[in-house]
Amino acid sequence: MDDARKYNHPARGTQAWQRIYNERSSVVRVNAYLKDAYQLNATRFYKADHANAFYRLIQLAYNARTYANQRLAERKNRKEIAV
Repeated sequence: MDDARKYNHPARGTQAWQRIYNERSSVVRVNAYLKDAYQLNATRFYKADHANAFYRLIQLAYNARTYANQRLAERKNRKEIAV
């Protein structure tokens, strides 16, 4: 019963498990997109700390851009509803 791969919480196949799995899958898709779009597999850093910092900055820029786009779309929708 101590093997987390066999006996996990929430139980595999439940709705709670599916929700967590979907969230994890979306994060994995975004990370794969970032690695492909910014060619992170071809970095020339010799220290892991430098590569990690570079990757975090790219994630920050991507999240800021996505957040800004969501806010602009929300503002545009509010203006269309008001008219």
